[in-house]
Amino acid sequence: MEESLRRLQTDHIDLYQIHMQDLETPEDELLRALDDLVTAGKVIYVGCSNYAGWKLVDSLWRSRSQGRVSFVSQQMQYSLIERGVEREHAPIAREFGVGLLPWSPLAGGFLTGKYQQDEAPPEGARLEKWMSRYEAFDTPRNWRTLDAVREVASEVGATPAQVSLAWLIHKPGVSSVIFGARSVEQLQGNLPAGDLELSDAQMARLDEASKPESVYPYSMIERVQGRW
Repeated sequence: MEESLRRLQTDHIDLYQIHMQDLETPEDELLRALDDLVTAGKVIYVGCSNYAGWKLVDSLWRSRSQGRVSFVSQQMQYSLIERGVEREHAPIAREFGVGLLPWSPLAGGFLTGKYQQDEAPPEGARLEKWMSRYEAFDTPRNWRTLDAVREVASEVGATPAQVSLAWLIHKPGVSSVIFGARSVEQLQGNLPAGDLELSDAQMARLDEASKPESVYPYSMIERVQGRW
């Protein structure tokens, strides 16, 4: 921490996040260390990233029952392509006030609209270097999702990337969105997503096109109660 503060040329860090749950270190020990950093004024807020849902709730219970600092954010992979966090982490965000900070919101660039079905990735594109990831994206569901994104983008006069980011911003529990712009041009192109309004019908269309496979126990709960 001291080295980080020195490199950043500051006396505190506003939000300090654990990159992934540590299976080797007891959570109580981790929380004690984070609490010490906040008490010392070196950190203002703490968050986590890539935690399992049960592990995050367990951590929140431990920290709050012991009167220690607890996580205020959860940085998780979340996009129209990867919606797994909606099963546990989005409800945690709403129930416990732990804001979602989606990473890879454009699925490595897949949702920018630069990729075409049955065609090789454009030269120099991010997924051209990560072919195994691109091949994993090459599914009927994902191309259907991208088609829906393009349709909505055409309707609202925006880019597919802006629509994909706006869809996330509209989701309950999402505090902000982290996108990996590699140039000033990409940054400027994505920023208008913050002001982009999508109608309920457009949100529903994107939801339906990108609907992930339902798994147990959510499939059972939805079948009995109509939702989960």
